[in-house]
This record gives sequence, structure tokens and C-alpha cells, in this order.
Amino acid sequence: MVLATLFFTIMVGAVKTVRQELEALEVIVWRSAISAPLAFLMCLFPRRGTAVEDGAAKVFAIKARRVLTLRVLLGTGAMVCFFTSAKGLALADLSILSRLQPIVIAVLAPFVLGAAERSPARIWLLLGAGLFGSAMIIGPGLEVGNVYGLWALAATVLSAGAHLAVRRLGATDDPRAVVFWFQVGACAIAFSAYYAITGDWIAIPEARWWPWLATVGIFATLGQIAMTFAYKTERASRVAAASYAAPLFGLIADVFFFEGWPAPLALLGGIIVTAAGLALIWRRAE
Repeated sequence: MVLATLFFTIMVGAVKTVRQELEALEVIVWRSAISAPLAFLMCLFPRRGTAVEDGAAKVFAIKARRVLTLRVLLGTGAMVCFFTSAKGLALADLSILSRLQPIVIAVLAPFVLGAAERSPARIWLLLGAGLFGSAMIIGPGLEVGNVYGLWALAATVLSAGAHLAVRRLGATDDPRAVVFWFQVGACAIAFSAYYAITGDWIAIPEARWWPWLATVGIFATLGQIAMTFAYKTERASRVAAASYAAPLFGLIADVFFFEGWPAPLALLGGIIVTAAGLALIWRRAE
């Protein structure tokens, strides 16, 4: 999951660059159009411990189709919100705000994954602390009419639901197939939404944007594969905790590539969110 977080940070950095010209739905379409063939190729290679004679058709088959549909809808919604927020937020601020996700996952996990994931009452206090920290990050932007923080918060909640669906799918389906069908579904939804809103076909981007779009697609695929395998082998809250490397990766990217530092209030809010999440994981590990 730490590796997946690094891949996703690189992806978001590229997204932040192409969002100077392309809309969020356009980025999702091109991301998925690049990622789907890569995920398809990965499905063609047999995994260790599986029979080659099973064939690719068995790898692509999905048993939990309803869960996959939910994963596609939640994941696509999260991407729309996340890519929208990437246009107006620094990577470190965006990464810090998304640290609310492990808390949301811990709260929702018992309802989605069963009673074994049930959390004690203190989790609700940690959730409140996480919300307070998020408000500190979003608040200053709202004072000047900046709503990108709200988009990021919506992305966090939707992404938490998508991650729980991934955890559920890990019990029944091949992670590579889950990633492939997610890319196909996301591409179809984003393309349909773009056409419904604008009434036009998506234009082919200028050549100068293709290296960045390729970066988005490649690292999105690698991140999805790593994340899906992580959720297949470990409990949801523990896997989500590993994503706390994101603020560090985001800060490094901001400093070296975008020459920006998080605002002091955003850093303080991020400390609160991160502390709440780490307290959650520490308690669950006991």
C-alpha cells in the first residue's frame, strides 16, 4: 500500500499538470483508455500457483458483479471529485485532507465487511477529530470562495467506499481482473457523462499533454494493482493506514516540482487528521 501511495502521488502530480487545460472527465477517459490495455496485458500472465491451462477467460471472470459495479461507481465518482480538487489544491494539502479516509473506512467496515470489523465508541471521537482537522484545511479556502477542499472531502468519502468494495472483491476475484473492469467501467461512465454534459465528442489532446497523460495512466494502473493486492491480503483498516505516507510524498512533490508549501493552518489540520488516523490504527493493532 505504501508503494501504491507513491504511485498515486506521481499520478496526481501529472493530473495537476494536465488539469491546466483538460477537464476532470477528460482526464478520467484518457487515464482509463491507457490503463485498461495495461491491465488487460497483466491479466494474460498467469499468477504463481495458478494453472496456465485455466486460460485468460477465467481470469477476466468476475463472481461478485454487484460489488464490482459498486466499486466502479464509487471509484469513478471519487476520481471526478479528486481530479477536480487537484486543480485548486497543493498536493500536500490534498494528501493531508485525504487522510480522513482510514477513519471513514474503520467506521463503515463493520457494516460492509461484517461484525469482525466493528469499532468501539472511541472511533467516533477520532472521526470527529478527523472532521475538525479537515475543516481547518478547508476553512481558509472557503473564506475566499475556494470550494476545492469540499471536492477533496467528497473524494475521500467516495474513495473509502470504493476501497471497502475492493476489500470485499479480494475474497472472490482476481485483483488484476478487478483493476481491468474498473478501468473499462470508469472510461465508459466518464465518456458518457462528458457527452451528456457537453453534447460533443472528447477532443484528442495536444501532443504536449500526452507524456503527462501516459504518466497518469501508467502509474494509476500500477497503483491500482498494488492497492488491490494489498486489500486482498490484509484487513481494510490496516491497509488504509499504510496510505499515511501520502502527505510526505505530496509535500516532497510540491516542494520540488510545484514550489509550494502547505499553509500553516492546513498543516495543523493535517496533524490532527493524521494523529486521529494513527491512533485508530494503533488501537486496532492491539
